[in-house]
Amino acid sequence: MHRILFAGVALLGLAGCTPDLTLATAQPYTPEWCQAAKAQTTVANSLFAVARCHERNVPGFASDEAVINYYFTEAARRGHVEAGAALAARGQPLPDDDLRREAVARAEAERNRQAMITALRPPPPPRNNSVLFPNGGPNMNPTPVRPVVSTPTITTPRPTVTNVNIRENRTTSTRRNCVNNVCRTETTTCVNGRCTTSVSQ
Repeated sequence: MHRILFAGVALLGLAGCTPDLTLATAQPYTPEWCQAAKAQTTVANSLFAVARCHERNVPGFASDEAVINYYFTEAARRGHVEAGAALAARGQPLPDDDLRREAVARAEAERNRQAMITALRPPPPPRNNSVLFPNGGPNMNPTPVRPVVSTPTITTPRPTVTNVNIRENRTTSTRRNCVNNVCRTETTTCVNGRCTTSVSQ
């Protein structure tokens, strides 16, 4: 019983060390809460909270104008609207929200990558829930056998043509094809329906 109690207390102690849990459970603008916010260096809300901690002169967070402006700027670059308003109220220039756009682009690229992986993954085989044949049993959907249909071949003698001018029908087309910055010229020549393609640099 004592071991279970000790394990539970240790687990709660470890869980209390995470910044997310401290931010969720601690009283706002206390030194512990501000330290937990400062530990999350890429979260806009946390950066905004650190700037407010410095503004309020929370113990361990000196009220330094340069530091306050830095945290407001970093939060605004991640798309935090209130941080931009705080900078404007302080007479500071508003930064571009480049980090927010980068994060959105990365998230979109990851969504597209996961969608491609899902689309290319073969579907799972159907589950066999048979009581009689738990390991699959006989194939109940055999491949249909298609009958072979033969068509009679009718041969007729071809007349021989002599002294007839056969006109040659010739067409030539050229196109430029570039792959990975390597460009080639493809020339296709067709004579009476027979086509040949040549490739040159």
